[in-house]
Amino acid sequence: MGTSKISIIGSGIVGTATGRGFHKLGHDVIFYDIASEKIRPLKNLGYNVASTLEEAMSQTGISFICVNTPTNNGQQDLSQIMSVLYQLSNFLNNSDGFHLLVFRSTMLPGTMSNFVVNYLERHCTKKRGIHYEVCYNPEFLRQNSALDDFFSPDRVILGEDRKGISESLISMYKELTDKIIVTSFEAAELIKYASNCFLSLKISFFNEIGMICRSVGVDDKIVSLGVSLDKRIGKYGTEAGRPFDGMCLPKDTQALASFMKQHDIEPDLLQVVLDINKKIEDITATRQIVSGIRESVQV
Repeated sequence: MGTSKISIIGSGIVGTATGRGFHKLGHDVIFYDIASEKIRPLKNLGYNVASTLEEAMSQTGISFICVNTPTNNGQQDLSQIMSVLYQLSNFLNNSDGFHLLVFRSTMLPGTMSNFVVNYLERHCTKKRGIHYEVCYNPEFLRQNSALDDFFSPDRVILGEDRKGISESLISMYKELTDKIIVTSFEAAELIKYASNCFLSLKISFFNEIGMICRSVGVDDKIVSLGVSLDKRIGKYGTEAGRPFDGMCLPKDTQALASFMKQHDIEPDLLQVVLDINKKIEDITATRQIVSGIRESVQV
């Protein structure tokens, strides 16, 4: 496999792991982020960095877009995607050659087609398929082990709306796994959300089992262990007493629940998952307050 020249647009947890991973695989990588504090540590480690998006993309043929898509009031926030699309369009309009844009940001079904591609085709004077192309490559990286997860993927998902667009990415990822699924934008988008929401459901399920255990005087850790040893289930998410948190599970579960409502589908199960998680959050917060009071009294 040949060496690719890659720019990372958005150098947070996902972008940093993606760039460092491909760099270790032998590709030429340059990092860019609007926040200089994210670039500085990478530069200190010896990685190539750029001060502008144009500087990064002008030296490369593939760009991985890894900006955040937070959830605000249960709705997907695409403001960072919009900001980067504006910059991408400006770059493409003033550049020669061909560029592959690979979006890794978590996005609800239809966002790639109706928002990302639609924007680029309306605002780029250059022609898609001739001067640039667009793929979707959702990430499945945990916050505290993102680089390790990059090198040990359970699967790689590539979304495209034109056959053959993902061929260069398939070649790059084959060094890591042969479990590569090429599918539509919409299926790839939903695979990411379905994966995260299932993990949220699993955590909430075992939190509810933990409530039952405490009610009848059973050790929830023994129950969780006994269930987790079933190879169909596994250990992750079976520890009762902790809400699901982090950067992805809460926001993605809320966003998919709101998305379902917009499509006249009641998110009955996801709403229960969110309600149980809120209950566990409240219980945890109360215990922390009580523990703090006890410690202050003992002092």
